[in-house]
Amino acid sequence: MSYAPILAAAFVLWPVMGVLGAQGYGPLLALAALPALALARPKMPPASYALMALAFVAWAAISEIWSPASRGLISGNLLEGNFAIRASSVRIVLTALFGALAVAGALRIATGTAQISTRVMLGAFAVQGLLVAASAVFGDPVVAMIYGPDPMEQAKGFQNIGRNANAFMLVLPILAAYLAARPGWRWKAVAGGVVLASIVVVVQEDSQSALIGAVFMLLAWAIVWLIPRTGYRWLICLMAGYVASAPVLIGFAINLMRQVGISLPGSFQSRAWSWEVVIGKAVEKPFLGHGISASKTWRETYADHPAWLAQLPDFWAAYPVVPGHPHNMALQIWAETGVVGAVLAGLTLVVIAFRLPTPQSLRPDVRYAIAGLVGVVASLFSFSYNVWNDSFWASVILAACAIILLSRRNRASI
Repeated sequence: MSYAPILAAAFVLWPVMGVLGAQGYGPLLALAALPALALARPKMPPASYALMALAFVAWAAISEIWSPASRGLISGNLLEGNFAIRASSVRIVLTALFGALAVAGALRIATGTAQISTRVMLGAFAVQGLLVAASAVFGDPVVAMIYGPDPMEQAKGFQNIGRNANAFMLVLPILAAYLAARPGWRWKAVAGGVVLASIVVVVQEDSQSALIGAVFMLLAWAIVWLIPRTGYRWLICLMAGYVASAPVLIGFAINLMRQVGISLPGSFQSRAWSWEVVIGKAVEKPFLGHGISASKTWRETYADHPAWLAQLPDFWAAYPVVPGHPHNMALQIWAETGVVGAVLAGLTLVVIAFRLPTPQSLRPDVRYAIAGLVGVVASLFSFSYNVWNDSFWASVILAACAIILLSRRNRASI
């Protein structure tokens, strides 16, 4: 039994989940991971990066004890169709366990047995890209038709379009690297065209985090091309340093821009103000943090900050400065899990950096797919999601499994 067709079947549903708002990748990961129980065998001792990641997840779960956002583990009734896992700790632990199973299953795929499965996967990614492009052209009338005339409801539709664009950016490096590695300059031109078209589409959709993700992807490719021996270590250790120093680094950047007089676009300015509040929260409880998902309970509004409100329309007075979560995972880790969580997260990244093969030892398609994924994740990590968003992390894990599947495909011409 090979795990490759199971992964391929899961990736057939990848664009479907994206169109539905990218919130279904958690269940999709679970469906993909469960069959791996028949294939994956526990490795003893466990990989060091897995132990570090599980230690971070365990610490975050323990912080549920003192989190003001804790509301119990579950709610509703499965038979009544309103069952939900309310505790962020449970969802993130399940995601980590399912992710470990899926990666273990993918690693057991024998080289040369994923030819058809890889084509199916890449075809699914191409379909998602076409759907993202279509949403840039037809998004307005489709959202109006589905969500009605209420602007607040339509905003949910456009948010789902943005999430689909983010999900596509996670797999764009895989698709582009595969095309660019094919023999002949024609395929490299096709890969460049796909990347350029994707950038145009996310600009059209005003998806800023996806656009920054594309820029970071290109920068990551450049680093791996320039530093073929230690490029991955530089990329991921930079991320580790960013996590470890986030309150100081981001606070310094905000103060520097204020002193220089740099004016940020509206959405980024609101996030900068949010980050200032979150840095203050991190200072309040620096060692243990406020507990997982505590940022949901921080309800101070712009009315509590008259200097900021003076730069905004009056109706912003009742808006929360931290809108549910900080939209910066590094700061959220500090504020909610404290220095303990930040150190565990940073060390996990360092261990991963030193466990990955050197870029030059990998085929070009796999080499640049890994680098590009790191770049895109760095953007979404910094500007988009709640750090406990299980669907996001499930999509990242599935993208990692996609790279493993790609690596198991024979490419004799390279």
